[in-house]
Amino acid sequence: MSIHRQPNNAHIEKEMASILMGIKRLRPPVPLEVADLTNLARLTLNRPDTQTLFWMFRHKEEWILGSLFSIPYWRGNLPIFSYIRLVSKNEASAYIAYTNIGTEESFLTNSNEDPKYIYGAIVEAATPPRFLKDALKSKSSKKIMRPILTRAKDINALVRLLLIMTDGVGAPPIWTFRHDEGYVLGVLAPFYDYYEANALPVFVYVESEEEPRGGFLRYITSGGREDVSFTNYITDMKYFYARIISLIDVPPWLKPRKKVNLHH
Repeated sequence: MSIHRQPNNAHIEKEMASILMGIKRLRPPVPLEVADLTNLARLTLNRPDTQTLFWMFRHKEEWILGSLFSIPYWRGNLPIFSYIRLVSKNEASAYIAYTNIGTEESFLTNSNEDPKYIYGAIVEAATPPRFLKDALKSKSSKKIMRPILTRAKDINALVRLLLIMTDGVGAPPIWTFRHDEGYVLGVLAPFYDYYEANALPVFVYVESEEEPRGGFLRYITSGGREDVSFTNYITDMKYFYARIISLIDVPPWLKPRKKVNLHH
C-alpha cells in the first residue's frame, strides 16, 4: 500500500494572495447602465460568430448582469462594463438568448439549443468581482478625457458615418439618452493614429425632441434619395441597420464636473 503525501499548498496560497492583491489595485472599467435586457442584448449579441461572456453578481439589494468590452480611445482603450440591474434573480440564468430577425426578443434561459437565437453565457460570481464592484461605485468617469463633440446636420449624416465605419466586426451602436427636454442620439467614432493618440474619439450626435421609436435605424438609397426610418427588428436585408442603445443616463465619457453642454 502506498501512502500519498498531501501537496504543500503554501506556495500556491502565496501566489494566489499576490494575484488577489494585484486585482485589488486594478483600475475599474467605466460603468455604462443600459435601459433593459433587450438593450443589453442588442448591444452585445449582435454577431452569431462571436462568444459573449456576461457577469452576474449580487450588489447591495440588486443583481447586476453585464458584459465587458473596450473601444479605442485616446492613448489606449476605454474598458466599459455595460450592465442592467435586476430586482431578483431568475432561476433560469445560464444564458441570455436574443434574436432580432423578424422580431426582437431577449430572455434568460438555461438552454442554448434553439438555433433561432444568439446566446451569451452567464458566469454567476459567488462574490462580486472586485474590479466590477468598484466600477459601480467609481467616480473615475470624472477623470476620463472627453471626446471631441461634433453635431451632425441630421440623422442621415449619422447613419452615413456608421456606413463607412462598418467592417468585419460590424458597426458601433448609436447611443441615445435624455438631455435637457429632449434626446441625444450619437456615435462614438475613433479616428486611428492621430499624432500620439491611438485613436481620436469623436462623438458625433444629433438632438431630437422625441425618444427614438425603435431599436434600429434602417437606411437605403433609392432613386437618388435617402430613406431612413425607425424599426424594432431586422427584416429586409437590402437595408443597412444601425443599432440604437438606450442608456439610463448621460454616458460617462460625456459627464464633466459641471453640466454637459452639447450645443457645439
